[in-house]
Amino acid sequence: MALAGSPRPAPAGPVPAADDGRQGLRKGSVGLAGVLMQSVAQISPTLGIFYTIAFNTGQAGASAPLTYLAAFVVCLVLAVPMTGLARHLPSAGGFYTYVSQGIGPRWGFITGWLYAVMVTIVPAALASFTGAVLHDELDSKYGFGVPWWAYALVILAICFACAYRGIVISIRFLVVMSLFEIAVGLGLSLTGLFSPGPGGVNAEGFNPANIGDSSGFFLAIVLSIFAFTGFESAAAVGEESKDPKRLVPRAIAGSLVLIGAFYVVCAWGLQVGWGTDALGTLADSPTAPAFVLADRLWDGGSIVVLIALVNSGLGVCIACTTSASRTLYGMARTGALPSGLARVHSRLRTPVTAVLAQSGVALAVCLAVGLPLGPYNLFNLLGTTGTFVYIPIFILMNVAAFMFFRTRRPAEFKVLPYVVCPVVSTAALLVIGWKSIVPLPDWPVRLAPVLAAAYLLIGIGVLVGRNLRRGRRGWMEHAGELPDTPAPGVAASAG
Repeated sequence: MALAGSPRPAPAGPVPAADDGRQGLRKGSVGLAGVLMQSVAQISPTLGIFYTIAFNTGQAGASAPLTYLAAFVVCLVLAVPMTGLARHLPSAGGFYTYVSQGIGPRWGFITGWLYAVMVTIVPAALASFTGAVLHDELDSKYGFGVPWWAYALVILAICFACAYRGIVISIRFLVVMSLFEIAVGLGLSLTGLFSPGPGGVNAEGFNPANIGDSSGFFLAIVLSIFAFTGFESAAAVGEESKDPKRLVPRAIAGSLVLIGAFYVVCAWGLQVGWGTDALGTLADSPTAPAFVLADRLWDGGSIVVLIALVNSGLGVCIACTTSASRTLYGMARTGALPSGLARVHSRLRTPVTAVLAQSGVALAVCLAVGLPLGPYNLFNLLGTTGTFVYIPIFILMNVAAFMFFRTRRPAEFKVLPYVVCPVVSTAALLVIGWKSIVPLPDWPVRLAPVLAAAYLLIGIGVLVGRNLRRGRRGWMEHAGELPDTPAPGVAASAG
């Protein structure tokens, strides 16, 4: 069965008005800071650095800070064509709209499906992981033995409440939480630079001559690249922003620059604070290095790091809930998914059915899979699965950007952003995918490519069994349509 579809002509106007149960999201209620923090929160900065620094140091040694810098460059190349699409296609559908406009509705559906499924399930993994970290730290240090799943349920309940109540409260949470966790991460890293361990303050982490085993260095880059994923989620709140064609591209690029600088500085500070002459013990530390450093540098201040990590886990869960519900809503609004998912609360203007669906799936996965498999195994499995899901999504986005600007906006077509950048980032993604499965990781993470393939096969089944049946193909005419968006500077009442 061929998935290829002819790109649809650019729509002349917004998606047709829906009934009173689907009157649209709250327009113009989010500014640049909110759109930016949607991306930052989904990246999850402190979780991203505190739980990759040990692995990256074990693989790349003293040159670990360089792996984050290299990953930042790859992601920046990937973001170039994406920001071009975001300027023209401000839609809650995100990748679904981008690929539908550039390649065609069939491929658009598959791309939107993969992204929606992934970000729907991710909160189950992050809530479980965060709950497990809370349980382990509080139980070992304070004898407070609440099971991990109880914490996870509280996190998911908070996510649901924020998403149900509306974008304004969700974004306010994300702004405060993201600023706090960034402050803690930078504070710990800068303290490490001012109070270095064995080896003193040095810049050996940025010396390419320290790159030893190139394969280990490359594997560290692979992990670092996917520590950046989430920057694309600004598109999910584009329709609810004050000026989506301007703010979403800025948020995508801005979140990458902000987190790139954060990761590089933190990696350097954590290594120096630990001691560059003792990096072997950092890589082999049974406890997250950030906890060990905080207890030494902040006189037992690991509780502050724990709060930051819980904050980060909660933030990414809220951001993913927002991304998932808006993607489901954007697809359902055009008929690509059941119309009930496009229902919007008459007063709160939130996609309530999509929020309920996402929250229900996340809760079910957290308990039904997390309890027998264990929270850390669930986190590792679903996180690695996300790697394999992101690869085809980003590659299809690259193809869509080339085709969109080559055929729809030929006056804006340029070789560097829409040929060179897509080719370079696609090649990098393919190599990453290969290196991620050869050799296969340990059980149960080795199931990740199988699980990603299952996401794809189910999506193809829905496409063929529901959307390509005779008399059910009307959605294809609307797949790339854009909603009505507010004029620049026009804000809606927060209500």
